[in-house]
Amino acid sequence: MTAPTHAALISDLRPTEAGSRAPGQPGPAHDDAVAALRAHAARWSLQDAASAWAAGLWSAPFGWRSALTGVAVGRVLPVHPAEPYSPTSEVCRVCGHREGHGLDVAEERWQRHTQGAPIDGAVAEHVLALDDLAGHPRPEPTDYDVWALRALLTTLRTLPPRTRPSKARDALKRTGVLPTSSAWAYQSVLEELALVGVVATAARPGMVERWTTYAERDQRPSVRVEVQAPLAWWDSDHGLREDVVERVFGHLGTSSVDLDAPRPTPEPERAATTTVAIPALLRAPRTGAALPPHVGTGQAEAGDVYAIRLVDDRWVTAYVHGEALTEPRRYVLVEYLAGVHAAFPSPDAVGTAVQPRRDGRSTFRVHSLEKLPRARRIARDVPAPSAAEPLPASSPTGGAETVRQMAGWFFPDA
Repeated sequence: MTAPTHAALISDLRPTEAGSRAPGQPGPAHDDAVAALRAHAARWSLQDAASAWAAGLWSAPFGWRSALTGVAVGRVLPVHPAEPYSPTSEVCRVCGHREGHGLDVAEERWQRHTQGAPIDGAVAEHVLALDDLAGHPRPEPTDYDVWALRALLTTLRTLPPRTRPSKARDALKRTGVLPTSSAWAYQSVLEELALVGVVATAARPGMVERWTTYAERDQRPSVRVEVQAPLAWWDSDHGLREDVVERVFGHLGTSSVDLDAPRPTPEPERAATTTVAIPALLRAPRTGAALPPHVGTGQAEAGDVYAIRLVDDRWVTAYVHGEALTEPRRYVLVEYLAGVHAAFPSPDAVGTAVQPRRDGRSTFRVHSLEKLPRARRIARDVPAPSAAEPLPASSPTGGAETVRQMAGWFFPDA
């Protein structure tokens, strides 16, 4: 088998991605997914999984970090019957498994190795992740990886009072310890540490301390909070759960470091990491379609429609409703339009209806949409799309990458 190293993943990307032509195929059944994750977790020690997580900060692809989150969940995941939230729900309130949900193996793999572990302790997605790692040589963290781990812990320990998770993520990003400047990658690191229980509260601990049902984790202090517990309830005043830090990472060393002192040299070079090389390979291909001259360039404006490529053969479109915020930078309000396209969509293929989330209409406030890689404006001055509901009263705020990252919540088979 080809080990999931940086070089192997980069060379294998195109065949792997091209081989995924049936993303809507059902994933594993509930009981099979639970049994598989428990079995995978039993094959790892917590310390080996933590070492793989640290290596996945740089010297090994990010996907290795899924070992720690998958093992933490799988070690305490109870055997249980599926308990849907309601007769019409597909989500188990005990473990969060989505019965019959289609999984695109190649897309899941790409997301793991360029962003981080599956979010929210997803059972089937972690089974895929640990399947991917099974039988391969487990990476040992380099001096730089261990330093990066300690730098992340130092940053979280020294946050100003009452710092909420979004600002904690920004502080982690400023360390520059990962081979990417993507805020999503640092968000993933924070969510992984929270799921394990390093970034948690005593009242809402992570998986290393005890099993927490998906329904419990899905409780949030307000509807404006996107992340699950325990991170949803945490701020810097709670500090780190230092006993969990030692239990998980103690064998590597967890003392604070001087963030201003010289740091070890990371290997491989940044450009040779999966995180940098794979997005470069996935830059938008030639569209094969001429666009009207009036589409032009420049910042996103009300009435614009953007085509956004998810993978080579799947595109979605998004409508710009107009400016949403202007400080500290300019944001626009964006909403998905109905329809998944097998090729770059022409302007006349743009849908006239919105694509809601499972729980209703949803929008995003994003900045820099016109700079989003693998996205292109295809139409201007388009009338507002039709919808049965009014525009939401509030919308999450972030970078333009949010529009691509959240597509799976709106287009399950895309």
